[in-house]
Amino acid sequence: MADSQAAAVEAIIEVAAQHHQAGRLDAAEVLYRQVLDAQPGHCGALIQLGVIDYQNGRVDQALAWLNRAAAVNPFSEAATFMLGEFLRLEGRYDEAIPNLLQSLELAPEMAAAHNSLGAIFLAQGKLPDAIASLGNAIAHDPAYADAYRNLGTALEMLGKLDDAIASYEAAIAHRPNFGMAYGDLGLALLMKGQAEAALARFDRAIELVPDYVMAIGGKGHALQALGRLDEAIACFERVVALVPEAASAQSDLANARKARGG
Repeated sequence: MADSQAAAVEAIIEVAAQHHQAGRLDAAEVLYRQVLDAQPGHCGALIQLGVIDYQNGRVDQALAWLNRAAAVNPFSEAATFMLGEFLRLEGRYDEAIPNLLQSLELAPEMAAAHNSLGAIFLAQGKLPDAIASLGNAIAHDPAYADAYRNLGTALEMLGKLDDAIASYEAAIAHRPNFGMAYGDLGLALLMKGQAEAALARFDRAIELVPDYVMAIGGKGHALQALGRLDEAIACFERVVALVPEAASAQSDLANARKARGG
């Protein structure tokens, strides 16, 4: 490719990326396709088209773009990582793991790939493997809030509540508006019997994520532990309204009403 054509392609990529970052997905897609018209094997454009399709809910097409990118450039850690990540998000763990491992062979320092592997192992209940992968993620990126949150979950599942609390607190320290981590921290504190401290974290979680069902339910349990039954019932009623099919929510509400005396 002539230097002038290469420069033109990169200029289009730059503008497409600006549209993409601003959420103008249709405009970005048009430009990435223009790049492929000029250079059918442009790995970056293939990856970004996959990302756009995934953002738009077109999962099969997204995976097709990313498989094509990985075929065009087997040494692209970005292509193999994104392919593995989207497969992970779809719950296709057996397919995701080889791609994530390949991305780490190409870029051993990629914290996001270590975190994604850790998240898979966590979902599979392979807690030692999860902790090892999440530790690697944090070693390569000491400010990685998602990895601290996932590590906290793994530690909590092992019954190591103090270590889990420290990990959730680290996640919040690195991302002060991390609503999900506040909810996790509240639950861990509640499990330790610290209802007042838990209540404060649940309130902050709900402030950041208003329909965060786990935090609303957790707040209900904290309020119930503190004897504030009317407020607890209001929380459980809200959970039931949000997830009426959840038997546990119905049970929590019934138990709180019984404790109040009807």
